[in-house]
Amino acid sequence: MKKQYKFVEAKVKEKQLITALETGLNRPLTPQERNTINWLSDCDYHSTGVILDLFRELGGKHNETLNR
Repeated sequence: MKKQYKFVEAKVKEKQLITALETGLNRPLTPQERNTINWLSDCDYHSTGVILDLFRELGGKHNETLNR
């Protein structure tokens, strides 16, 4: 089943992407990484939704590995 994504403002999406990455990486993003996320967050909401889901999934798997 294909997942449907809702439109989210770019600034909100930017915060979501940064949070997902910092959680998964367990570190703050560098200014260069934040600038890239800023650029990415202004892309198509469907594409950024898919990327956000991937970041969250990877972050969850990273945390599962750490808790073993």
